[in-house]
Amino acid sequence: MTAAPQPATPICAVCGTAVAADADKCPSCGLTKPGARGSQVLGRQGLWLLAAMFLVVYLVVLGIVALAR
Repeated sequence: MTAAPQPATPICAVCGTAVAADADKCPSCGLTKPGARGSQVLGRQGLWLLAAMFLVVYLVVLGIVALAR
């Protein structure tokens, strides 16, 4: 099985505009390329925020279930 060949010029996933290989953002829509952020796509602060949001949703549902009994 072989992978599809990559285009010579990267193309924006949102608007389809050609993006320079050394550019961090699309010149047309401003989408940041995932590789421009490094290996951490979410980051430490975003991970804690996501965990806190899951905890809040869990506690709200737990409270609704407790009040329904």
